[in-house]
Amino acid sequence: MQTIYCFVEEQSEELNEFINLHDSDSVIHIYSSIVESCEGSLYFCLGELVNEYIHTEGKIWLVTDVKSLFDIAKKLCASLFEQIIYIEEQTGNNFDEKFSRTKKDFSEGLETAELIEYEIMVQPSKLNASFMKRLAELKNSDDMQSMVVFLYDLTDLNIKNDEKKSALWCHFCEILLYEIDYNCTNNRYNYKDLDSKYFLYKLTLYSILMAFSGNSVHANKYLQLIINGNATNGNMYFVWNQFKRISLKSLAVLDEETHSLLDKLYEKSYNGYKKELCDKAVRLKKERRNKDRVLVSAIQFLDNTHAPTRTVIERCKALSKLGKEVLLVNTTEQYLMSEYMPLYNAGYGRVLKEYNEIDNFKFGDVNISFIQLPSELSITLRFKALEKIINQFNPYYILSIGTGSMLADLCGNIISCACMSLAFSTLPHTMNKMRILGRKLSEEEVRRYSEIDIIESRFTFELRPQTRKFTRAEMQLPEDRFILVVVGIRLQFEIMPDFMEMLTSVCKKGCYVVFAGKFENYDELMKQYDIVSCNSSFIGYCDEILALMEICDLYINPARLGGGFSVIEAFEKGKPGVYLRTGDVYTAGGEDFAVEDYAEMVDEILKYKNDRKYYEEKSILARERAKLMTSSMEAIADIDKQICERVEKEQ
Repeated sequence: MQTIYCFVEEQSEELNEFINLHDSDSVIHIYSSIVESCEGSLYFCLGELVNEYIHTEGKIWLVTDVKSLFDIAKKLCASLFEQIIYIEEQTGNNFDEKFSRTKKDFSEGLETAELIEYEIMVQPSKLNASFMKRLAELKNSDDMQSMVVFLYDLTDLNIKNDEKKSALWCHFCEILLYEIDYNCTNNRYNYKDLDSKYFLYKLTLYSILMAFSGNSVHANKYLQLIINGNATNGNMYFVWNQFKRISLKSLAVLDEETHSLLDKLYEKSYNGYKKELCDKAVRLKKERRNKDRVLVSAIQFLDNTHAPTRTVIERCKALSKLGKEVLLVNTTEQYLMSEYMPLYNAGYGRVLKEYNEIDNFKFGDVNISFIQLPSELSITLRFKALEKIINQFNPYYILSIGTGSMLADLCGNIISCACMSLAFSTLPHTMNKMRILGRKLSEEEVRRYSEIDIIESRFTFELRPQTRKFTRAEMQLPEDRFILVVVGIRLQFEIMPDFMEMLTSVCKKGCYVVFAGKFENYDELMKQYDIVSCNSSFIGYCDEILALMEICDLYINPARLGGGFSVIEAFEKGKPGVYLRTGDVYTAGGEDFAVEDYAEMVDEILKYKNDRKYYEEKSILARERAKLMTSSMEAIADIDKQICERVEKEQ
C-alpha cells in the first residue's frame, strides 16, 4: 500500500476521480491552497515534501495541480516519490480536450542556498547531515584530492544499503546540481565557463547519483562530462577502467548509451596517447624480428590462487614448450591508480610490489623471464619503458591477455599485437586488428563481425593440483543430501533474485547448496530466503576447489560472465553441471550441460538428483570435457600459427 500526498490548489473533479480510483489501496493526504499555505515559496513547499518523505514509510506518490511544483519536483524529487503526477483540469464534452485553468502558482524561483541549509538541518542522522554539509562546501573547491577523499569517506557509510538514505542523497545531489544551473541562468557564470568551473564537483555529484539512484542517466552524464571536459588521456583511461569494474560488479545501472559512450571515451583516450607517443614511432619490420620470441603482456599478474593469473601462466608455459622464448610483462593496468578522477567507490587493482624486484619465474619445468611495470607510473612513462623493452627483446609479436589494455593497443602501432580477453566467451576490447575469441563464432556473429579479424580458438585451463582431501563432516555438510555447489569471487554481485527463487524450488525437493568464494552479503540475503538459508552453507574462499568438488554432487551456475575455471574443476572430478547458455561457463562446459532458463534448470537439477543412471552418463561426459579443456598445447599451437600467418602477410 502506498501513501499519496496531494499538494493542490483546489479539490477539482479530476482530483476526486483520481482519489476514488486509488482510495481503496492507498493512504491519501490532501493539502489544498498549497501556494498560499507555503507563502508562495517553493522553498517552503519542497521543505514540507522532504519532511513528509522522512516521516513516511513505504512507497510514496506526489500529486499536484500546480505546474511549477510539478516541474521542480520531477527535477529534484524523483528519488523520493515513486510517482509524481500532474492533475490537469478539463472542460467541454471531449474528455481528451485538456487545458489548465488560470490558478495560483509559485511565481518566484527556488532559493537553493536556503533549501540546502534546510535539507542538512532536517536529516534524521547527524552523521548524514555532517557529510551533506561537507559535500555542499566542496562546491567552492577545485581541489581534486578533497573530492576524492570525500567520496572515499562516504563509501564507508554504506548508504547504498539503505533505501531511504540513498533517496535523500540523490535528492540532495540534484539540488546541488540545480544550484549550479541556477547560477548560470542568472548570469553569475556563462555557460561556456560553467562545466570548467564545476568540472570536478559535477563529476563528484554524478558519481554519487550513479551509485545510489539505479538510473543510467547519471552514468551517461558523468561520461559525457569526461568526454567533453578538460580530462587528460590518463583521466579518461582511469574512468574507462573504473566503468569496466562497475559493469563487472553491477555497481551501477548502465545501458546501451553508456557502453557507446565508453567506446567513445576509450577511443578518444587512445587517439590522444597515439598522437603523443606513436605518430613518430618507427614500426619494427617483421624481417628484423626474432620468430622464436613472444612478448606476453598481462594487465594484472598475481599468484596461483588467482584464476586470470593461472590463465597467463598456462599460455606462457605452452608457448615455451612450443620452443618460444617468452618474456612476460605485467603492465599493471587493471583498475590502474594513476591520473584518477572523482568517482564514488572507486577500486584499484591489486599489485604485488615484491614482483618489482623479480626478473623471472619458474613454472614447473619452465623458466619465464618477467618484468613488472611500476603501477604508480603514468601510461606515458609505462609506454616509453615498454617501447625500450620491445626494442631490446625484439619479439615476433605480442600476445596481450586481458581486455582493454591501452599499452597493448599503443604497442600495436610499433609491432604486431594479438589480444585475448580473460572473459574468453567475448571478444576483447581493443584497437588492435587481431582479436582472439576462446570459442567458435556463431553464424550470426560471423555476419556481424565480418569486418573484424577474429582468431577463433579453444580456451584451455591448467588446474591447480589437488593437495588434500575433504570430508563432508570436516566441512560441516550433511552426509545424506544431494549437494549443489556454487563458486565465485563476486557472488555478492552475481546472485540475483531469480537464481535464489530457483534454489528455493530445488531446496524444497531435498537439495542442499554450498556457496564457495566471496559472498559478502550472504547473511543479509538469506534473511529474504528462509528455505535456502536452512538448506545452505557459505564456506568462504576455498583454495582447494578440486577437493570441494569431490564431496559435492552437482555444479550449478547463475547467469554471469565468468566462472570458466570452476566448471572445469567440477568436470575434472566427474561432477556434472547445470548452467544457462551464456558466459564463460557455457563456453567452457559446452552444450551437453546447458539449459534455456531457470525453470528448466530446476527440472534438470532434480533429474540429476533422482536418476542415478542419467547422473553417471553425464559424469562420463564431464570428465571427457575436462580432458579436452585442459589440453593446452594443441590450442596454443593453433593460436600461434594463426598469429604468425597474419604477421607474415604484413606489408
